Amino acid sequence: MGTATKKAPAKTAPAKPATLVIEPGTILSETSFYVVEEVQQGKVIVSDDFGHKITLGMPYVKEITICADFYEKEEEKSMTELADLLVNSPRIAMTVAYITKASEKTKRDFDLEKSAKIAEIQNASLKNASALLSDLIENPITRAIPGKLRVMKGRHYGNVDDLGRVHFIDMEIKRDTTKDYDTRSRQVDPRTIQYLIINKVKYTLK
Repeated sequence: MGTATKKAPAKTAPAKPATLVIEPGTILSETSFYVVEEVQQGKVIVSDDFGHKITLGMPYVKEITICADFYEKEEEKSMTELADLLVNSPRIAMTVAYITKASEKTKRDFDLEKSAKIAEIQNASLKNASALLSDLIENPITRAIPGKLRVMKGRHYGNVDDLGRVHFIDMEIKRDTTKDYDTRSRQVDPRTIQYLIINKVKYTLK
């Protein structure tokens, strides 16, 4: 009995990449973020994340785009409400003002500050020494350097780390396009927000 010969599967030609055809009725969508480089008569020159220069008409800018730091009204919000507003407002140009993370003094700086305070008390008069000691009790020397108020303009994509910090893109920093990550990313602790500007409203901590 003869053995059946299997046919090799027919080779198929690789699929050709689709060609985008733009015609009347085509539906388009865009989500872009820009930094204004120059304002001219009736138009605005902007740059995108990759440094590409783009010209936008002034009517388009005023009617379509969202300005990160423009607001028409103000509202007071609790810490929890401000945190929710930030986290739940991804992909929107905004301003966030928050307190940066505290850092620790070096041993040398801590020791110098401690020695200076001791010398100040030792050299003070009895009356002034009492006031200095009272102030030291109320405001003791610590190893921590308090965080500072920082204001950023940009956006985030809803990324939150294990500690609850939001990864925010500071668009006032020039991006290093030679890196495979966004060098403008900064971490914001939502619990330290002092105010937000989102969609023409300034939300301030109560």
